[in-house]
Amino acid sequence: MKKLITYDTQGKELSIAELKQIIESNIQVIEDTLTAGLTYYSQNARYTPGTLVIKSIELLHNQLYSMSYTYDWTIFNGCLDLNSEEDAKETVSFIVKPNGLEFDIIDFDSAGTENEL
Repeated sequence: MKKLITYDTQGKELSIAELKQIIESNIQVIEDTLTAGLTYYSQNARYTPGTLVIKSIELLHNQLYSMSYTYDWTIFNGCLDLNSEEDAKETVSFIVKPNGLEFDIIDFDSAGTENEL
């Protein structure tokens, strides 16, 4: 799934610090999608809002970058006597385009067995 943080680059090359600042000031655009993979662990897994932190941004090639980030999450299931706080470390790639930063994020919402038949 593609997610765009709109930003006019005005044709200039952005530094890593500028990219980080743009992403941090617009994190609400991609935050839910970046943390959606928790359903892999359990339907009871929940992202702890406001804990997403960008650890690094690295240039891979041309305008293609990799961003490493962490966030906290919790899981509670009383029937299984499970109450845990965890942290996740993830990586996502994005491309700097003239109209903004386009993130290539795995779509966890479409994962399911209901469409298999």
